[in-house]
Amino acid sequence: MMSAGVAKTSAPAFFTVPVVASAPPHSQKLAGFTANRKQAAAGNVKTGQSQVAFGCATLVTATAAVARSLRRHKTAGARQPKCVRYARGGEEEEWRPRNCPFSDADLADVRSKVGAMEGPEAGYSGPPYEGPKNIDAEFVKSLLAFQKDGGLVPKKYAYLMVLDIIDILGKEATMPNMSIPDGGSLTVIGDLHGQLFDFPSIYELAGVPSATNQLIFNGDFVDRGSWSVEVILLVFALKLMNPEAVGLNRGNHEMLEANIIYGFAGECGTKYDLDLFNLFSEAFRRLPLAHLVDKKVLVLHAGLPGPNPRIWMPGQTHDPTDAIPLTPPPSLDEIAAIDREFEVGPEDYKNAIGPSTNNKDLIDKRFLVDLVWSDPRGSKGWGPSYRKARGIYTFGPDVTKAFCEKNNLQCILRSHEVKQEGYTWDHSNLLCTVFSAPNYLDTGNNKGCVMRLTTAAGGKIKFEPFQFEAQPHPDLAPMHWQTFITDNYPYLLRKMKKKVVEFDEWGDSDFAGMSLMNFDEWEPDEAEQFQDAFKVDMFGRELDNLDQYDS
Repeated sequence: MMSAGVAKTSAPAFFTVPVVASAPPHSQKLAGFTANRKQAAAGNVKTGQSQVAFGCATLVTATAAVARSLRRHKTAGARQPKCVRYARGGEEEEWRPRNCPFSDADLADVRSKVGAMEGPEAGYSGPPYEGPKNIDAEFVKSLLAFQKDGGLVPKKYAYLMVLDIIDILGKEATMPNMSIPDGGSLTVIGDLHGQLFDFPSIYELAGVPSATNQLIFNGDFVDRGSWSVEVILLVFALKLMNPEAVGLNRGNHEMLEANIIYGFAGECGTKYDLDLFNLFSEAFRRLPLAHLVDKKVLVLHAGLPGPNPRIWMPGQTHDPTDAIPLTPPPSLDEIAAIDREFEVGPEDYKNAIGPSTNNKDLIDKRFLVDLVWSDPRGSKGWGPSYRKARGIYTFGPDVTKAFCEKNNLQCILRSHEVKQEGYTWDHSNLLCTVFSAPNYLDTGNNKGCVMRLTTAAGGKIKFEPFQFEAQPHPDLAPMHWQTFITDNYPYLLRKMKKKVVEFDEWGDSDFAGMSLMNFDEWEPDEAEQFQDAFKVDMFGRELDNLDQYDS
């Protein structure tokens, strides 16, 4: 790991993502907005499209070579990543998180260095790690007890476990298929958020993974809770023990931006080092984005894909008549085709808004943002999300119904939101949310829950919730280890402020119990600035800066 002291706060943001533009297709005409917005949009779209075309002509050639710089690349069977490099002229290079894939050669080099590390210190009382084949139920039981007593897995073992999980995840599809075994069950576990002392309750309810007892951990394993390293190593141990019986989905907290801000990077740096954090990030990039259970239930972390084209109107509210109207839903094949191994930077959310496109990179980026960030709403169509300034949507019951009907699904099973009872059904029982971190942030007063799926008469899938209460834990506040980042690497952080969310007078059920939300509705100061509707196009993009957006 490169040495770094406290750096100047004027350093560039830790994400610098190349912009790729192409001439936009003709935007389809959509109804459903108030008359004054239609009038404003009509004049702006014509002007905006001409400016997009001008910007595209100068950008597309120069940027084509870096179109997939944050993604997995294969040439002659080898992984060939392209990275965004950070250098400060005349100064020592500062530490930056690695935001591009490891090549096969990179991983082989790491494994060689880990092989030369010293083993556990004398007196180590936890289970020895000798590779996936030595993990069984007794290993997991011993590891959990060791961690609860304050033990830390030796550095060499931690590195080896992450390297081995990277190998396994790299062979999995973006949307793997899983089945409920005959006479058995499949249990979905929601957000964990580093709450180690609640993991025994989850493990007792979910059971040891096996051919007759399948498990899906539905994202957000880390961040917020101050035992995220311990929790993710337990989850990885279960996957290593029985890869076919354990599915792992990527959540919004398996992304660099969240990990830098919400504690996991600081915890890795404090307990181990930031080289291991980079290796965890590689594992997270390889996580599937969804699992399809018996071709009837889609399990994903957050929500469904947003509108196409991705309209974003300044000042849009949660008035049910102010929704972005329904557009045809994507197919499961389109989700399965996502090239998932990339990061989403702070600017990518607003840059993802815009016309329909054939640009595969931009399509994948939009899908990933939606699958790990979006939330349901009570009224029809799509609306704005409280979680980010622009680019993240909430989706209505008509969106869920259309998606399920097109893809012949019984329902969608997701996580991402705190629920008072640990779970809830929405959208006429087509959408279920399960959350497994009880008393979230030590203030939520919510129950945790896991959802067990079995096959009922007639072939339909039966859902059975198992709730549990929060357990006592040592006096360690959430995000305790974040000071490692704020003290040593403050240039990685943006100035943040809390959004003030008012009561929704339209009675929308999007955020019923807002005090129990995941508290991810933080954003930069500039996101609160007033947007003049007559200076943006129908996608909410500033007409003077259209060349910054992908198309």
